[in-house]
Amino acid sequence: MIDRLTAWDSDALVWINSHNTPLLDWIMWIASQPLSLALVLLSAFCLLTLRYEPRRWWVVLLAVLLCIFLADRLSVMAFKEVFHRLRPCHVIDNLHMFRTNCGGLYGFVSSHAANVLSISSFFVARYSCRKKAFRVSRRWLPAVLLTLWAALVCYSRPYLGKHYPGDVVCGAVLGILIGIAVQFLARWLETHLPSSRPTPSDIQ
Repeated sequence: MIDRLTAWDSDALVWINSHNTPLLDWIMWIASQPLSLALVLLSAFCLLTLRYEPRRWWVVLLAVLLCIFLADRLSVMAFKEVFHRLRPCHVIDNLHMFRTNCGGLYGFVSSHAANVLSISSFFVARYSCRKKAFRVSRRWLPAVLLTLWAALVCYSRPYLGKHYPGDVVCGAVLGILIGIAVQFLARWLETHLPSSRPTPSDIQ
């Protein structure tokens, strides 16, 4: 069963990587850059946090930093350094790798996927998965955009030959769990710490 899943994973990687165009090369390369993550994070922070709960910007900032720290460290220490699964570029010859190299030795799970999904899941859980958000349609637009951005980043990893699709899927699951857990932790602290309790004007 494991051998069959590995074969499917390799076939899916080759299919994604082989369906490339010059335009997609640039889009996928840009999506995978750290600057793209910083710009999306800054945009989400300004459009959501500073708009809906400006007094609590420091809570969100600390939560986002915790998401990034946990996603990055867990993806490496609990997975890459444990499972030792080689990146596809170390195994499969002649992969299409636009403006990038093979990078580190191990690729399971994808740290990119874990990071972007932890951030997007945190923002979606904090601002969209609320009773009032169901009655405010514009609150769903950032959630949709964040989800599409995360999906683009995830797709870029096998497209660029950096990860198997399975690495990305498992990294995404890890990121989602981290993002939701950090949001629950943030709300718990806001409820129990007097200086952090939400005011009635927060997230109207």
